[in-house]
Parts: sequence; C-alpha cells; structure tokens
Amino acid sequence: MPDFEETLNDILVDTFNNIIKYEEKSLQSISDIPITVSEAHLLQAVAKNGGQASVSELSGILKVTLPTTTVAVKKLEKKGFLEKGTSSEDGRKSVITLTLLGQKAQRAHNLFHRKMVRNVSSVFNEKEKEILLSSMSKLSDFFKDKAEN
Repeated sequence: MPDFEETLNDILVDTFNNIIKYEEKSLQSISDIPITVSEAHLLQAVAKNGGQASVSELSGILKVTLPTTTVAVKKLEKKGFLEKGTSSEDGRKSVITLTLLGQKAQRAHNLFHRKMVRNVSSVFNEKEKEILLSSMSKLSDFFKDKAEN
C-alpha cells in the first residue's frame, strides 16, 4: 500500500492538472478567439480591481514579474480583450481596462468557476463540506506561506 505522502502527492498533482485541463476546455467555448487560463486570470484580476489596473498593479495581484505581465497585457490587447488608456486621476499613468469582449470572457470564466464549485459541492454531504473547507484552508495557507517566503 502506498504511503500517505506518495498518495497525497499523486492526488495534489492530479487534481491541479485536471482542474487546469477542465478550465482550458471551458475557455475554448468562451469565444472564437483562443484564450489561456493565465490570460483569463489576468482578465479576472482587472475586473476584481474595479475594472481597471496599471500593469504594475496587475503584476502584484498575479504575483508575476512586470515583464511577464506586460507581455500578457499586450497579447490580450492584440486579441481585443483589453485596452490601454490614461488614468483620469493622473494623466501620466496608463491603465488597463476590459473591452466588451474582455468583459464577456471574464463573465463566462466567472460562470465556469461558479458551476465548477457547485458541481464539486454536490458530491459532499454537510459534514464532508466542513471538513473539506477546513482542510483546503490549511492547504491554501501552507502553500501561500511557502510561496511568499
């Protein structure tokens, strides 16, 4: 019988990979223009930041480098999901906003997450849901701590 750590590793890796594959499949149906999971998460970051953000704000939110964020923003601009403008508060500052296509993709991506959580929740009873939330919270805290330190 495999030991706990080996089994846990297999479950974590498989779950992560399967969630990404499931999300990628869902994103293919959002629009005719292909969009990646990381691009969808960038759109989500703009939306969660009040509908606009600077590249440096997005870099901080997504916890990726400024050059990586800049490249991703430019790709999404070319695809028609984002547009760059000037801040109304500070004309020297550039802000990124969602286009109508970007808003549509972001709403569809949010819907995917709501459906995914609803479907996952449906296989657990109330006690299992409590245990799952407690365990996932500890797991999230552990990985957040490791990522930040």
